[in-house]
Amino acid sequence: MQLSDFIRQFRNHPVLFVGTGMSLRYLENSYSWDDLLKKICFELKGNNEYYYDIKSNHCYDGKYKYDEIASDIEKEFNATLVSDRNGKFKEINDLFYSNMEKGISISRFKLYIAQIFGTLKYKSNPELIELKKTKKNLSSIITTNYDCMLEDIFGFKPLVGNDILLSNPYGALYKIHGSIDEPDKIIITHDDYEKFNQKYELIRAQLLSLFIHNPIIFIGYNIGDDNIKQILKTIFTYVDPSSDAAEKVRSQFLLVEYSK
Repeated sequence: MQLSDFIRQFRNHPVLFVGTGMSLRYLENSYSWDDLLKKICFELKGNNEYYYDIKSNHCYDGKYKYDEIASDIEKEFNATLVSDRNGKFKEINDLFYSNMEKGISISRFKLYIAQIFGTLKYKSNPELIELKKTKKNLSSIITTNYDCMLEDIFGFKPLVGNDILLSNPYGALYKIHGSIDEPDKIIITHDDYEKFNQKYELIRAQLLSLFIHNPIIFIGYNIGDDNIKQILKTIFTYVDPSSDAAEKVRSQFLLVEYSK
């Protein structure tokens, strides 16, 4: 089936579900999960060997658990900055202590992640002009990305954490893994994912409603992505896989994969 044929079947405006691949396509300063953690380790230690040592400790059946890797790196990153107050990461320490004076506790690790993605450095890509035109044909956007590229391109209102529950589904940007504008809500470590899975039942129910009533276009992911697997697992926990509702959801899914 051609993409245009699939889209002609839509009765409602689709929801765009956006992964890292989208930012990698249009931004100079975007990173895969692996490359982001490697970059942080390189900036911290001056080489990649430290990262590879940690990574090797979290390999299971040939797959890496990046949330566990991130947990180890966060501990080392925060401890290093505590012991080196005015060193290379003085700016991050300044921000950390400024927040603490206001009663706001945010991990130095997450403050640094927010800094990494803090500016939008676009590649020269004529697709961006066409991409902006699709705004009028989208219901809303869901993303696991931290950066602010999507709100910049589409002008949709970003929603993080509990704000998602109070939203109108049209013209909303659901940032389900947090945003650099609210670094305390960034989900990247094992503990972050555990808390997310425990706390956000209502948010998942909200997303499930979108999945039932709108076509969903996944873009910037691959079919084996753990985020996609977890989302599908969640949906079919609530919906009987053999039901008409489940078939309706499946028929409205479109995965756009990157190919060179």
